[in-house]
Amino acid sequence: MLRRARLVTLTGPAGVGKTRTAIELGRGQVRQRADGVWLVDLASVRRTEDIAAETARVFGIRSAARDATTGVVRRYLAERDMLLLLDNCEHVLDACAELGATLLGACPHLRILATSREPLGITGEVVWRLEPLQPEHAYRLFMERARERIPELVPDEDSEVAILDICAKVDHLPLGIELAAARVSIMSPSEIVTSIDAHLAELGRPRRPAPAHHRSVRAAVDWSYTLLDPAEQAAFRSLAVFIGGFDADAACAVAYGMSLDLLARLVDKSLIAVVPAGQHRTRYRLLETMQAYASEQLASANEVAAARARHLRYFSAIGIPVEKGWMSAPVVSLLEERAADYGNVRAALEWAASTEPCAAMRLLAETKDLFFMLGQTDGSRLAEVVLQRCPERNRHRAEVMIAAGHLAYLIGDVPGAAGLMTQAAAMSVELGERAVEGTACFFLGLHEMFAGAPDKARGHLTSAQAIQRETGDLIGEGRSTAALGLTYFMDGELARARELLEEAHAMGLAAQNRWSQGQANLYLGILAESSADPKAASSYFREAVECFQPYHDSTLLPMALLGQASVLARRDPATALQVVAATWALRARNGGEFAPFFRAFAERARATAAERVATDADRLWKTGSRLTVDDAIALAFGTTLSSTSSARRPRIPHALGISTREIDVVRLVAEGLSNKEIAGRLHLSVRTVESHVRHVLTKTGMVNRTQLATWARERG
Repeated sequence: MLRRARLVTLTGPAGVGKTRTAIELGRGQVRQRADGVWLVDLASVRRTEDIAAETARVFGIRSAARDATTGVVRRYLAERDMLLLLDNCEHVLDACAELGATLLGACPHLRILATSREPLGITGEVVWRLEPLQPEHAYRLFMERARERIPELVPDEDSEVAILDICAKVDHLPLGIELAAARVSIMSPSEIVTSIDAHLAELGRPRRPAPAHHRSVRAAVDWSYTLLDPAEQAAFRSLAVFIGGFDADAACAVAYGMSLDLLARLVDKSLIAVVPAGQHRTRYRLLETMQAYASEQLASANEVAAARARHLRYFSAIGIPVEKGWMSAPVVSLLEERAADYGNVRAALEWAASTEPCAAMRLLAETKDLFFMLGQTDGSRLAEVVLQRCPERNRHRAEVMIAAGHLAYLIGDVPGAAGLMTQAAAMSVELGERAVEGTACFFLGLHEMFAGAPDKARGHLTSAQAIQRETGDLIGEGRSTAALGLTYFMDGELARARELLEEAHAMGLAAQNRWSQGQANLYLGILAESSADPKAASSYFREAVECFQPYHDSTLLPMALLGQASVLARRDPATALQVVAATWALRARNGGEFAPFFRAFAERARATAAERVATDADRLWKTGSRLTVDDAIALAFGTTLSSTSSARRPRIPHALGISTREIDVVRLVAEGLSNKEIAGRLHLSVRTVESHVRHVLTKTGMVNRTQLATWARERG
């Protein structure tokens, strides 16, 4: 059907296996779709207006304005050959139908596989209704699940009859069969039949008419729940507040009375599903039917507010204190450890915004970097809500205003961004929060600079630099200094620009902040490229990309790729054009265009490359537009940075945190070169080389260059 139709909807009752079937079908399609198969799980989406936003988030589209999200998704998918799985559409059916119709109308190579209890009802839809299992298949499924608990199980004739009866009583629906089979270790098949009969009788007189298969699934779930002891019931229903899953620590902190042993028992009884996590923490989730049932029970027990309060308290503890500043070192750990909990953080904020808006403001201030990296649309919406509802005037409010301002800038609302930043600066002066004032001045200067107004930018950036120096904020001072350097580059004062940029780079090294190092390397690369020094420029751009990658960055990393494309435009125009196309698509995916400064950079690189490839330009542009970020990096630099890094430092522990540039310096130290000679070889200042050597000595525990050279030679 997927070969014949562009929209196929799997329908059927709850518990029939729609999601599992769709995922299995999707796996079989991966190699047949040039741009892969993507799953959007809509079970946790509560508002129809969030359907497009959730779809955008799955694709990594982060900064689209709320009313423009569908358009950005449409443009992103326009030329892509992929299968999109929209799972659990029934509770937001109209919004799914509207999104599906829009995307299919504009994206000729897109196919959609939806799961829903009823069809979407749009032109071109083909419906495949999943029916309950045939009796022999239902029996086989029961036995497979039962033998997972009792491997030696061989039913006698009476038990076979009972098992067939169990399957019939749950209408041969896989969910009901699996729940029943989970009980064979404590009940015989005949006892299971008797127990289910009691629950079916109770549900036989529903308050409102319901299809038989709905009653049978409800009976199976209700029966499994009543067999739990009171502690297990309380813990299970508390899990309803999680969105998109949870790990064991979160379960124990949020679910009333939960313990690792109790969690294991609920898993064993098939009430909780285990989510494969690879090298990361094991995660768990409630299937949609279980989630709905647990929510009902939680509401019936009048425990919703208490469970949500525990949920908010737990996720409030994961934030980064505002004193750490923007894009601080803990951000990488936050992304690595909590990206999977993005839905939970968002849910905690949404609940707090309606009940404790000032608590929501504190949480948003401390998790703003998570939203910048994973959900800029959500961050913008939540910032607007909490700023309206919380009257407190404190540092958290000023931080959220700055976040809202920068998000507004990223989606193209320049006047709105300036207004919020100016208000944040004024409030920080009123509060005596000098550090926040410095941050607001920095962003005001950054926005003016990228808008092509270096003179206006310098006023804000000079103020930011002075405040940050006064407060001892080395990271902030380095970033303001780097931006100042770029303003002088824009005015043609190249010597002053280089001086400031190398100073900023040294500050980033001293602070051991990779984001700041990436920013300085990016700007140094732009300077080197304009000075016709392609080797140095490529080295700077490569280092910048490596610095930004751990942050999942979608703002400055594409600019570093753009810089590398400009380096390649004359000698390898085909590659350059594809890389420019990839960065252009990445900006579009994130909801905006290049700032004027970078737009001119991009247009120049595109024109230079396109002129040299002539009639091949359109084909190369389309190919590049479909590249992932990792593919674009591999193309731009000839290989992935991770493989390059591993090849160049095969026996140096990753835990030491030694960068590629530092390895370059160490290699030349091992060859016996002086700092001045190393600076000349790598196109760095002597001061920067000294900083690199000093930091490598610290990271390796060495005390002098001789020890470092010996250590390096021993490692090839």
